[in-house]
Amino acid sequence: MEQPRSSTWTPHPHSLRREPVVFGHVMELLLTDLELIHPRAREALAGMGLSSGEPHAVYSSAAWVGAIHVLSGALYSHLSSPSAEFALGRRFMARLLRSRLGEVMNTRARATGPERTLHRLPNQLRMLNNYLGASVHALPGAGRWELSLRPLPEFFLSAGVHVEPPHFTRGAIITSFQAAGVFDLQMDLMRHDVSLGTSTFHLTF
Repeated sequence: MEQPRSSTWTPHPHSLRREPVVFGHVMELLLTDLELIHPRAREALAGMGLSSGEPHAVYSSAAWVGAIHVLSGALYSHLSSPSAEFALGRRFMARLLRSRLGEVMNTRARATGPERTLHRLPNQLRMLNNYLGASVHALPGAGRWELSLRPLPEFFLSAGVHVEPPHFTRGAIITSFQAAGVFDLQMDLMRHDVSLGTSTFHLTF
């Protein structure tokens, strides 16, 4: 029987698409304080497949965003949602900076300064997930920058992409810059589009 020619087979475009994921070591840092939250919150996380006793190499972006929502509400129930997400972002980054990866990032940031560190953010994001991109543009005036976060082109408009709350991102970035010695940083959220997964911030330092 004649064998089909392999060259005639064309894969479906979606079969080659990567899934948007957060790397396991990042999720583990976020879940460090599971013992501090109410059992109902732990049950909610377990329903998403998140448990400190069952680490995985990667997690879906939906699980990452879901964990942020649950943990921010559980750990900071006395705050509004934006303030709770900001506080959790600071908490997460403080833990990341104490990890081996965070120590390397912080040492490099101290050596290169805030402007170059900001431009290196796209590379740093690749250490945390595989789907989020960043662009940086100078604004009029000294020390003023616009930072835009959006899914990488291959993930843009993909239903599988879930982008973290922007105030969580603010908390994480401000904490990382402060750890590198930049204490006069101001970071404001200018725009956030949930449907597109984009956030735009203005930074001054």
